[in-house]
Amino acid sequence: MTLLAAEKISKKFKDQVIVEQLSFTIQEGERIALVGKNGIGKTTLLEILADKQRPDSGTITRSRTCLVDYVEQEKTEYLDMSLFDFVADSRADLLDTLRKIRELEHYLEEQPGDSDQLRRLGELQQAFEQQDGFNFDIEITLILTGLGFGRDRFSDRLSNFSGGEKNRAGLARLLAGRGNLLLLDEPTNHLDIESTAWLEDYLNKLDKACIIVSHDRAFLNSAADKVWEMAFGRIETYTGGINRYLTDRTKRRELQEHRFRHQQEEIKRIEDFIQRNMAGQKTKQAQSKLKYLNRIRRLEAPRNDPKSPSIKLESSGRSWAHVLSLESVTLGYGDLPVVEDVKFDIYRGDKIGLIGRNGSGKSTLLRALIGELEPSEGNIRLGNNVEVAYFDQELSDLHETVSILDNIWEVDPSAEAGTMRGFLGRFGFTGEDVFKMVSALSGGEKTKLCLAKLLYHPANLVILDEPTNHLDIYAREALESALQEFDGSCLVVSHDRYFLDEVVNKVVYINEGRAEVYPGNYSYFHEKKSEQQPSARNKPAKDKTDYLEFKEQSKRRSRLKKDIAATRERVARLEKELAELVEQLNNNVPADDWEALKELTERKQALENEIIEVYVALEKLEDTNLD
Repeated sequence: MTLLAAEKISKKFKDQVIVEQLSFTIQEGERIALVGKNGIGKTTLLEILADKQRPDSGTITRSRTCLVDYVEQEKTEYLDMSLFDFVADSRADLLDTLRKIRELEHYLEEQPGDSDQLRRLGELQQAFEQQDGFNFDIEITLILTGLGFGRDRFSDRLSNFSGGEKNRAGLARLLAGRGNLLLLDEPTNHLDIESTAWLEDYLNKLDKACIIVSHDRAFLNSAADKVWEMAFGRIETYTGGINRYLTDRTKRRELQEHRFRHQQEEIKRIEDFIQRNMAGQKTKQAQSKLKYLNRIRRLEAPRNDPKSPSIKLESSGRSWAHVLSLESVTLGYGDLPVVEDVKFDIYRGDKIGLIGRNGSGKSTLLRALIGELEPSEGNIRLGNNVEVAYFDQELSDLHETVSILDNIWEVDPSAEAGTMRGFLGRFGFTGEDVFKMVSALSGGEKTKLCLAKLLYHPANLVILDEPTNHLDIYAREALESALQEFDGSCLVVSHDRYFLDEVVNKVVYINEGRAEVYPGNYSYFHEKKSEQQPSARNKPAKDKTDYLEFKEQSKRRSRLKKDIAATRERVARLEKELAELVEQLNNNVPADDWEALKELTERKQALENEIIEVYVALEKLEDTNLD
């Protein structure tokens, strides 16, 4: 069933075409990955579908059953609500029904003989159960814990949460809501690896349509079964996961170029024939070919994608073999330790992934490595000839009120404009783009600019805190290649499993205040961790399986009640019809009208047989045991 249909919609911002004469449909249960270059307009398209923006032209039609859920960026009106209440508020219909149930229960405690209100209470309770209302608190708890919130935070006011935590709370609210078309804009950006894996699993079990804007390839391969590529105001559709899209995309581009080139060659051959023969002996043939040429549909010349960034990390020179050492380091704030007895080394050429749950102490450890926090115990030793460059995920190094070019000029005021523009071109900022104000850039464009500022001056130890946040797939691939070819050392905090597999050769896992070192990429770490902790791995899955089984059993009970009620109504309807038929036979049909008597008698026999069958079905339903 079609939930939403767009018909020739167009949208422009100044000189940028977001979508142009775009038509598409979204079906029930579809899980679509919306991909494209940073700044291409993916978020704008989601806002149009969510009715937060209007297209300049064209129409969007939603079916009567279509309910769109989209995470609100501004949460000012909810700041005084607790986290749990904020998520529960997504189902105002359930809360309203529950309020009415409580009011009626209180009323019937004082007026137990009011049969009308007692019947009304039963109806409300049945409606509440049919909407799975009695399991709603369990569902919210499952979602919040899956997204990394401890139960001790459920009653905290939303105003006490960080920006990333508020975004996770918004995602929880969307997942708990009524919507059957979910619009997810970078849902994994503020999730750790464990929560990202949980979200994949949750979406795969969810019977709702989703459009997901994300550049996390491992996540999209699991969570999406169709890819929409957005470019030049259009959408091209690919079936399958993101890896198949990347393969098919190359083949499709090659086929388009081949067909266009072949058609151009054929057109040129026909035009040459027409020019040579229009006034000669083959005039009729030339005229016929001219008519054919005027009828054919000319293929549009394939347009080249905007140039992908060509990121390069330049080393400041060869450091000593031992780049950095942490010797039994304990870090914390006041008397409260965050990580304790951390021991690991970075050697020349090491590419290390620093991973752990949100709040495990990764940022605290990074602050110590760049000298912003002194250890309360132990030592951090930097090797000789080591130059450190640090990428801050908060992008605090950018100045929003000046242009891209002015931002990069800050790192080398004496450089010529041509040199700076050439350097920015390597990060995808070409032509007049360099004069854009930073405040007008997308999140991915800001990340690329911050990387450009960081990498302008060479270093041989690069520390990157979530560098792939907001980067599109092509920029991530460029950064992966740059780190692979970098002859210095790097330490990367990231939740992008694909990125970690491509880049790192060692994993440092922060867990319960301790650091565990694994010599390999993320997949190696995951395999070894699974072998070490089978019980810890299986318990959450079992808990979730038990809950899902309980939820499914509740649905079966609800369906059984509906079936019993419907069967009883059918019995009553058939018995009423039989009584009317008997009355007609006894009093309304003349004794000599043999044809009418025969027809009514046969109908009476058929009704009696049908009633017996329905009674048997009703007995089976009433004997069904779902416990």
